[in-house]
Amino acid sequence: MTKKEYCTKRAELMKQAQEAIDKNDYDKANDLMNQVTVLDVEYQDEEGRRLANERALSDESRRIIMPWMTGEGINIITGASYPAGSVVQDSLFLSNSKSMVDVVKATDPAAQTLLNMDGALGAVVRGIVTGKWDNPELKNVVNTTSNGTLIPQVLSAQVIDLMRNLSLFTSAGVPIVPMETNNLTISRVKSDPVFAFKEEGKEAAESSFELDGVELKAKTAYGYAYVTLEAIQSSKNLDAVIRQVFAQAMANAIDVGMLYGQKNETGFDTFAPSGIMNDEDVLKIDAGESASYDDILIAAGAIRKNNGIPTKWAVNAATDEALEMLKDSTGQYLEPPMSLNGMQKIVSNQLAYDEEKGSDALVFDPTAMVIGLQNSLVIKIIEDGECLKKGLVGFQIYSMLDCKAVRPKAICRIIGLK
Repeated sequence: MTKKEYCTKRAELMKQAQEAIDKNDYDKANDLMNQVTVLDVEYQDEEGRRLANERALSDESRRIIMPWMTGEGINIITGASYPAGSVVQDSLFLSNSKSMVDVVKATDPAAQTLLNMDGALGAVVRGIVTGKWDNPELKNVVNTTSNGTLIPQVLSAQVIDLMRNLSLFTSAGVPIVPMETNNLTISRVKSDPVFAFKEEGKEAAESSFELDGVELKAKTAYGYAYVTLEAIQSSKNLDAVIRQVFAQAMANAIDVGMLYGQKNETGFDTFAPSGIMNDEDVLKIDAGESASYDDILIAAGAIRKNNGIPTKWAVNAATDEALEMLKDSTGQYLEPPMSLNGMQKIVSNQLAYDEEKGSDALVFDPTAMVIGLQNSLVIKIIEDGECLKKGLVGFQIYSMLDCKAVRPKAICRIIGLK
């Protein structure tokens, strides 16, 4: 398959999927998006094999990692790192170091044109709304449907990359697995094998390695927002504002759902992620009477006792402030313990805060979780009655994804930090 053939076929499938969405035929849209994912995988595999042949990799450098992984990345079951050059067929893995813009750029001929323009997102939005295009090239890259206009994929990808930097999960480097369908079963470690030395000629002790199946089910993170026509026309920093606001709002929604799920009056909504914090197999400890580094160290120790390697710890802003203000008897600020120096601290206000009960914190190995992504962020400008009556511009934003633990004993929740 040539790049031109791939791009043409992908564009046609995306167009059909959007038409299905416009008609509220979501089953057909899902089927078409699944075809897009399969097409992406096939093309990426061909590219991977071509590059592998060009590099003339030796047999020793070809490592079977996972059936969905290739290139530089991490085995989400064992946590082992693999260098660039490792080759696997049927790859479905998005490397933590790879931006979504790079992915789109490789398949969309128009992407580089947009990336070369300063403030392209703001210019596209303003052009769609006002009908006045400072650059005629921009008009040619937007896709207008019966009930709205899609923002070009590479510009949505810029919002995705910013969102990944703002999200607790993706900024920590939790692996992302694109999903061919809205369901994907992955393996989760139930018990590790135990090996030992054996006597010559004698039978070795039996050891078992148990895995549970964990199902990722794509959940729709969705939002819409209205902006006045006047703001669209007069704003000088429209591009930056749209990117920051949408990325932050979506990152917050995703983090809350992936951490705690979404509660209702009787339990939890099944159309949202179940929440890492609600996983019964994840380690949990109660914090001491007042916030201290001891709690982080105890949580990290609990993971190590289960043969895990904690590399990240996350707290909310209130806990972070309390830890930063710890002082010794002479009034000098305390330095974090040496063992925390090799661990990345992440501050996220999506971790629960309660002045009386105390806050949550999380110590973890990011490869102990996995994010399943069925489709990346879609941004669409819509026109409805509210827009016409009040002179507003409507934005529709959504993404379909899920998150589950694959090695829950490499994750520890701290409860009640005060």
